[in-house]
Amino acid sequence: MTIGIFVVMAGGMAGGPETYEHCLVRSLAKISLNDEFHVFCLNETARASFQCNRENVRFHVLRPKTRWISIPFSLPLALQSSGVDFFHATFIPPPFARKPFVFTMHCYSNYLHPEFYDRAVLWRLNKSITSGLRRARMVVCVSQCVRDLVAQDFNIPLERLPVVYNGIDEHFRPAPRAEAQQTIRERYRISRPYALFVGQLKARKNIVRILEAFHRVREEGHRDLALVLAGKRNWTSEGIDETISRLGLASHVHEIGHLSLHDLPILYSASEMVVFPSLWEGFGIPVIEGMACGVPVITSNISALPEVAGDAGLLVDPHSSDDIAAAMHRLLTDSELAATLRARGVERARQFSWERSARETLAAYRAMSEEGLRSGVSAAAV
Repeated sequence: MTIGIFVVMAGGMAGGPETYEHCLVRSLAKISLNDEFHVFCLNETARASFQCNRENVRFHVLRPKTRWISIPFSLPLALQSSGVDFFHATFIPPPFARKPFVFTMHCYSNYLHPEFYDRAVLWRLNKSITSGLRRARMVVCVSQCVRDLVAQDFNIPLERLPVVYNGIDEHFRPAPRAEAQQTIRERYRISRPYALFVGQLKARKNIVRILEAFHRVREEGHRDLALVLAGKRNWTSEGIDETISRLGLASHVHEIGHLSLHDLPILYSASEMVVFPSLWEGFGIPVIEGMACGVPVITSNISALPEVAGDAGLLVDPHSSDDIAAAMHRLLTDSELAATLRARGVERARQFSWERSARETLAAYRAMSEEGLRSGVSAAAV
């Protein structure tokens, strides 16, 4: 097959969707040597971010740089001239395309929680995603939770909604704890035990309640504990600085910005726990990254997070700072529970890999191609 892949988030420090694009392309290229992949990027930064130099992958940078022109006009022309059989829209589809396509549905919070989004951004996002759901031959859903919602609200047959879980890179594994802590002391000047959050610092990630829970835990006697926030802010980050100031946490919270995948395993391995009580997730990659590094994980009891965590995470009500604080306190005081979750987490994380994701995505590609052949419709004519 000759397959196009249209990426939007690569190179933008965009969290889970960017990780998905990078890791999926690299894994597809590695395991599917007889297929040819054409990756269509919005800019040179995105192309360079893949660090992928395989013979079966070609990168195309769309022109001009303005996406309002390159996506609706340049991309359809590039897809046609490249000779791809079909393409995969990994985050949003172009408004027009003569080629059939697979679409990935990462989340559903844009429909369920509009309050987390700027109104203008939400209108464009919903319009694009709704178009993708209705026009795609196959919709890859990153969890059963997302699949159920899409099937229910858009009346799409289940055979067109394969569930393909996200994965984790092989380098996410437990590092020797003393060595990891020494690296964190040298690299970030953090010498205290710390709880860790990884992800974009935005409203949906529940940062304010994490700060409130952290304050309660310190007030309960864990005065040496620090909180590390690894991720970049966006326009919905309001309330973070106010909460830190109000609770007197300035010297106890370390905000270290966006990190590459290669820097994260040490940060996870040196932590006491991962705290990820998001208000809505279609998957939640930091949950399995933390587990793979042998760290106990606290996460939410809603959306796809219980599905991803299984019995290896400590589930909390994300709307309750007290509940989050109680879970943090349990992990700091119950060494047996912490050890149990560490062991379960490592086993749970083994069920997720980008190679598996790539193989299951390839299966969706082939199913779509076979469906086109059975229907007697040429891909190029669709």
